[in-house]
Amino acid sequence: MKFNLLQTLVFTFCLISVQIHGIQDASGKRIVSKYERVMQMYPQLSSGGAESSQWRAAEKDMRHPCKRDCADQQPMTCYYYMVVHYDDTMAETCKRYLQSKYRFKLGGKEFIDGIKVAEELGKNDDCKYADGLESEVMVVNGQLPGMSIEVCHGDTIVADVINSMHETTTVHWHGMHQRMTPFMDGVPHVTQYPIEAGQAFRYRFEVDHGGTNWWHSHSEHQRAFGLAGPLVVRMPPKLNPHAHLYDFDLTEHVIMIQDWVHNFVESVAENILINGKGRNLKKGIKVVKPTLYAHFPVVRGGRYRFRVIFNGVSNCPISLSIDNHDLVVIASDGNDIEPVEVQRIMLHGAERFDFVLHANQEVANYWIRIKGYSFCAKNQLHQEAVLHYRDADTRALDTHTLSYAYDAPGITLNELGDAVDGSAPGKTISLATLNAQRPEPEIQPTATFYTSMNAFEVKQGEGFRFQMDDISFSMPKMSLLQTRNLGVGQFFCNRSQQADLGFNCRQRHCRCSNVIQVPANQQVEFVVSSLSSTPHPIHLHGYTFRVVGMGVLGEQKIGQIEQIDRKTPLPRRGRGAPLKDSVQVPAFGYTIFRFYTNSPGYWMFHCHISPHSENGMAAVVRVGEDVEMKMCPVSNCGLCSSMA
Repeated sequence: MKFNLLQTLVFTFCLISVQIHGIQDASGKRIVSKYERVMQMYPQLSSGGAESSQWRAAEKDMRHPCKRDCADQQPMTCYYYMVVHYDDTMAETCKRYLQSKYRFKLGGKEFIDGIKVAEELGKNDDCKYADGLESEVMVVNGQLPGMSIEVCHGDTIVADVINSMHETTTVHWHGMHQRMTPFMDGVPHVTQYPIEAGQAFRYRFEVDHGGTNWWHSHSEHQRAFGLAGPLVVRMPPKLNPHAHLYDFDLTEHVIMIQDWVHNFVESVAENILINGKGRNLKKGIKVVKPTLYAHFPVVRGGRYRFRVIFNGVSNCPISLSIDNHDLVVIASDGNDIEPVEVQRIMLHGAERFDFVLHANQEVANYWIRIKGYSFCAKNQLHQEAVLHYRDADTRALDTHTLSYAYDAPGITLNELGDAVDGSAPGKTISLATLNAQRPEPEIQPTATFYTSMNAFEVKQGEGFRFQMDDISFSMPKMSLLQTRNLGVGQFFCNRSQQADLGFNCRQRHCRCSNVIQVPANQQVEFVVSSLSSTPHPIHLHGYTFRVVGMGVLGEQKIGQIEQIDRKTPLPRRGRGAPLKDSVQVPAFGYTIFRFYTNSPGYWMFHCHISPHSENGMAAVVRVGEDVEMKMCPVSNCGLCSSMA
């Protein structure tokens, strides 16, 4: 049976017209962007269809109707048309930015007036300015970063993803639990077959987790090249415990950060971008374009909720601070916490933090500073954006203080290594000590699973090996969820299974589909350790977990963590531990988390440093037995990997 989703889009679910109209250069000449050319290959949609008539979609130049004030028990079905395509930064549509009326000089360097550009060129814009260098990118609907999806808890998202590239792709909805729809999690060969070149896939799922989430490609390194965007889920006021702390929760205060490479080169990061913009840091460039910073407008006296998403690709944790302003942190990974006031926040790959900023300083421009660590420290990567008070001179920027050496004074949350050794009392707040806003009764786990992460050089000059449980994960050839009743279990492996076969994975290279079996409907505990000299951000799909412990044992002891913990239990906190879905595991240290396994399925469990996970630092957590897992509709479950 073949299911032609594109044909269905044309004849049945005709909803919206997706075009970019009227982009012109300074002389008035019509500019045709790559996105517009791609859209000419696909149908222009108009209203029609029975079920689809109830779907809410954005009309041209209008905000999406699902982006609204949320009310209890009033869900919507929210439709999005997402064309994945190749594009370029600094293409023809960016030349308008380089007009003299937008350019100004400071300290011998040239800049673009971002506020003026937004006011005059904001609508129908298709410029991906990035760091001013031309580079190939992968984007959705011509945007970098990708479109911001903003809905209410309990809504249903319907997203038609059209793949116009010449390689496969998928979309993972990071932060969504997908409890009723595990087949919509978006992991190729685990929960679906990948979307083939020139084909389409309809994602449809209930929004079951609130807060600041995001969507991104889960195929190879595609999110490094632009395939990622915010997914903000708001709550009705009575379900928002922090509503009284701020006056504004706006799209323009969503901050999406990522380390950046050029022209699909999978290497050490060359820059950091903030909302797709920033200063060029690459050396040896003969012609340097003016810098365009991201701007975040505020009005003096207002209290603003900022939502920060870190699409960390390489081994590059970052810090965020805002000059002269305190950050009142109220949530992490979409989960409310008891507010804490800090001056700097560290973010590891895939983490999100929400904070309230009180615009109580003099009317001026203030630097939002991002500083990269680990591999980003080698090139001293740092990036800035502008907190712009209304009525401040948009071109008054003090660039003299911009330096990698700068560190914000005050208290840091979630420090690299998380200061778990207590080496900086009073200056850091460990993530593990945060308190959940809604503490739950402590439930002891019925089982504890010990798993390790490791990255090491095999032989000098022969590259690195990336592993979980001493196994380099190999993606299966078939989709595990779809073929679970076809005997696919015979292809699974894990550390004990390899040992039963006589293989010592610490002496030989074990490469297979590592599957960790976990019982359904039980409280379980994972003790995750890093056997290497760098922290690793770990992400578990399908669940939110409670971080009950974090610490460092050191290089000599970390390999014996299970024996140490069973003999003298490692410290664990009880009631009130913070909720996360992505968290750092300190170098030569451990993180302990617990969750209730109420969603049977196959769930990816991996380091969120892209080169690490793509090269083997991953596993699949199989929750429950096959018969306990949700069945998926054959017509939209990826069963046909190629659709005519």
